[in-house]
Amino acid sequence: MKSKFGWESMKEKEKNVHKYEGGFKIWECTVDLCDFIEENQSLFAGKTVLELGCGAALPSILTAVHGAKEVFAQDFNASVIEFFTIPNFEENPHSAVVQGEAMGWEEVPTKLNGRKFDFILSSETIYNEEDYQALHDALVAAIKDDGVAWFAAKFFYFGVGGSVPAFCQFINERGILVASEAKVIQASVPRRIIEIKKV
Repeated sequence: MKSKFGWESMKEKEKNVHKYEGGFKIWECTVDLCDFIEENQSLFAGKTVLELGCGAALPSILTAVHGAKEVFAQDFNASVIEFFTIPNFEENPHSAVVQGEAMGWEEVPTKLNGRKFDFILSSETIYNEEDYQALHDALVAAIKDDGVAWFAAKFFYFGVGGSVPAFCQFINERGILVASEAKVIQASVPRRIIEIKKV
C-alpha cells in the first residue's frame, strides 16, 4: 500500500498529549496490525470497520482493499484526517464507502449516534492510561454484539505509562468487554495484538 511517509518508532517529543498525538507518523504497531489483517483478510468482505486514532489509516485502508463495505476513520486531529488519512484512501483502489472525522475518543459514543461496526481497529493508542476509560466507552458504544476489536500495542510504553497488561485489566474489570492477547510480536520492545469482544 502507498503511504506518504515512512514508519518509525514512537518518540515522546513527537506527540503532544490531547493536542497532537503523532498522527502524521506511521508507528511499528501499525505495521503489525496490517500484517495481522493480511493474515485474516478473508474476514473483511462486506463488513463495516471503524479505526480509532487512525493517522495514515493503513489498517482500515487494507480492510477496504480486502472488501470491507464501509470504513469510518477517526483521529483526534482534523489536519491528520484532511491531509493524511483521506489522501491515503484516495491513493489506494477500493470500493468501500469511507468517512473520516476528527473527534476525541470521549466523543465517539455521541458522534457515531448509535452506529455499530463489525470490526474496530487501533494501533499505538494505549500508551496513556488516562485515555483507557474513553477508549473503553468508545468500544462499548461502537462494537456490534458479535463484533471484534483488535488493538496493536507495545507491551510496555516506557516513560509514558501505558501497557498491554494495564489496558487488558482495565477492560476486563468493567465486565462489559473481554480483552486477551491474540498475537505476540517478538522484538527488542515486545509488541502484542489485543483482541476485544463483548462478554
